[in-house]
Amino acid sequence: MPLTITPIPNAAPFTAFSDNVGIFSNSKAREIPARLNAIAQGLKDHINTLWLATATGFINGTVITGLNAALAKIETFSNGIETRINNQMAEFQVNLANYLGTNAGYSVNAANAALFTGGIVAGDVVYDVAGRASSIRQGPRLINGITYNDDGTMAGYAEKLTLGGITYTRAYSFTYMPDGQIAAITEV
Repeated sequence: MPLTITPIPNAAPFTAFSDNVGIFSNSKAREIPARLNAIAQGLKDHINTLWLATATGFINGTVITGLNAALAKIETFSNGIETRINNQMAEFQVNLANYLGTNAGYSVNAANAALFTGGIVAGDVVYDVAGRASSIRQGPRLINGITYNDDGTMAGYAEKLTLGGITYTRAYSFTYMPDGQIAAITEV
């Protein structure tokens, strides 16, 4: 916004000198008030037209222009920071929803349901054509991809656990001892 320096008005600070020159009627002194008024008016005009115009031009052309450019850069920088903060807060809000949102998997009940085997109803178990379990759903856990060896022993399975909207998947394989007992269940 440009600066406007108000010119010195005609009424102030230079008021007309007294022109009561009766006491000086017979001397050159009677011209003093008129000359002082002319000098004051000339000084005022000089200040208003030259000094104030020069000062206003310098301030508006240099100082105000520089300040406006600096403020524009500060505004751009501040807007960039605001955008980055908003983006980070939005990402944080999404990530935090995994922990605090409705049905978030990290509540005590969800953790218990994930850690401990709960009840399994008939509809949650799917069987293959041979009548063996091929997938089992229990709470946030799905055990699927159950495979069997030719002798009927379990060869492996995959487990998917969903907590807070995030699904974790692991696969396991079985090894057996010569007597048919499980030797190890290994994560693959």
